[in-house]
Amino acid sequence: MLEEQGKVRGFVAFTREELTWLYVDPAHYRRGYGRQLLQHAIKHSGSILKTQVLEGNAPALALYVSAGFQVTERKSGSLVGVDSFPAVGLLLELRQSPAQSNIEEST
Repeated sequence: MLEEQGKVRGFVAFTREELTWLYVDPAHYRRGYGRQLLQHAIKHSGSILKTQVLEGNAPALALYVSAGFQVTERKSGSLVGVDSFPAVGLLLELRQSPAQSNIEEST
């Protein structure tokens, strides 16, 4: 969670392998909060971090690509978290060496 002056500005939810939520209050877009949250998730992830973006969400896609994510697949239909209506999503992946991630891969 990212707070400023005691108010929540955004949050990120992730595991070592998947970034599931990255949200910034729309009133606080373009202030670097999304990048801070993303960098936190990357720092604490494993060597591969995956996420999904709805096609058409250009600001989110630009953020992920600028951090090194690559589009690996385009899916249409019912997507996880968006199963009440058909949607098109882009699956993205970030690969980093174990030395780049803060947590070593277990063998």
